[in-house]
Amino acid sequence: MIYLIGYMGAGKTTITKLLAKKKHLPLFDTDQEIEKKEKKSVSEIFKKDGELHFRMLETELLRGISKNSIIACGGGLPIYNNNMQFINSKGISIYLKSSTNYLFNRLKKEKKSRPLINNKTDEELEIYIKNELQNRKPFYKLASHTVLVDNKSTDEILREINTLIIPF
Repeated sequence: MIYLIGYMGAGKTTITKLLAKKKHLPLFDTDQEIEKKEKKSVSEIFKKDGELHFRMLETELLRGISKNSIIACGGGLPIYNNNMQFINSKGISIYLKSSTNYLFNRLKKEKKSRPLINNKTDEELEIYIKNELQNRKPFYKLASHTVLVDNKSTDEILREINTLIIPF
């Protein structure tokens, strides 16, 4: 199993799709899988059922994946329910690391589709990202590998990941 972790907007979904295709492995995007199963968007789940319910669904899904796959983990998934410990016991985890500035410039265009930031001003968003990265740092640091993604092409990121997972 290869798990991609990192903050929202870091490129986990895109890189997972490309990596799965390259490695001829199935892929799972935890957010997309939950949306399919629940027949609701992540935003709707947050609004109607709350974040804790969503985090429970994430953990349940994560622990139910049994076939060798490439998995894009939701940005908050590693910080709940000992998920990082589980991830590292099952495979290789790769933290797609981004700076606050890089994430801010990406996420300010996508606020409407992101339940945790859809009601924030740009100023609030930048502060929020900085604080969240700080809070999640101890969990993200537990990843087997870290790949800096700021201003890199998907090809550059994939090449770097490939050097980390050659034995996989």
